[in-house]
Amino acid sequence: MLKLRVKHRTEMRYAGEAHDSINEVRLSPRSNGRQQVELSAITVEPSASIHRHHDAFGNEVAWFQVTDPHRSLVVESDVLVAVTPHPPHPDDVPWSALDDPSIRTELGEYLDQSPLVDWPEAVHQFADSLDLDDIHDIVAWVRATEIGVNRAITYVPGVTDVDTTVEHVLQVRSGVCQDMAHLFLALCRRRGIPARYVSGWLYEPGRDTPSESHAWCEAWIPGVGWMEFDPTHPEPELNRYVRIGVGRDYTDVPPFRGSYVGAATERMVVTVEMSEVE
Repeated sequence: MLKLRVKHRTEMRYAGEAHDSINEVRLSPRSNGRQQVELSAITVEPSASIHRHHDAFGNEVAWFQVTDPHRSLVVESDVLVAVTPHPPHPDDVPWSALDDPSIRTELGEYLDQSPLVDWPEAVHQFADSLDLDDIHDIVAWVRATEIGVNRAITYVPGVTDVDTTVEHVLQVRSGVCQDMAHLFLALCRRRGIPARYVSGWLYEPGRDTPSESHAWCEAWIPGVGWMEFDPTHPEPELNRYVRIGVGRDYTDVPPFRGSYVGAATERMVVTVEMSEVE
């Protein structure tokens, strides 16, 4: 078991005064089979009352409103989580296990196309290039797809944004974790495997640059349930991952979303500090 402390800070600075700011954040992880949340607190400056609810995907959402004029907005999340490794991947799960009609009934939203996950002709061509049709085990196919996306897409910050399409990622063959996750999801769903987007943080010991939010994926394996895969880091050490939320793609789980009346946003700075706690 690994105990991780995460401090996530978002600072918005405006060119002038802003007011009537309404915001929602998804920065509160929930306990599940491999992580136990021991602390989860959100603070806002200017001070505001924090309200909480769960969205359609079961993620915890904190929302608040700042009515008074302000020139900056700071949202901080302080989290302490105990994380355990993921159980080993199973073997010999045949494709026929996906024939159960209840899978479409219960998990249809993770099989269909979504705002940032689709499969135009470029995705079909890329899938063909991976040459995975002879793999008869679902888990082995998903693992090979995870590695295939990692090898095809070069991690390059700044060449894409939160609205980048899968087709564009394949055109430029570069992007960040979010882009690799979306491509992986498209390949899985196209093949009939329910798959969803996971947002959170990844602890990388010895990292010499600031941490940041991370994105990876879950695929639903018959007889097993949801299993995590990360095309940015194939064969992930999941005791270093803190998951916040899940959705069809990034649009369902942005860390910060809001609106306000006033001057344009001049700067948005996000910092993430992660450390191991004894």
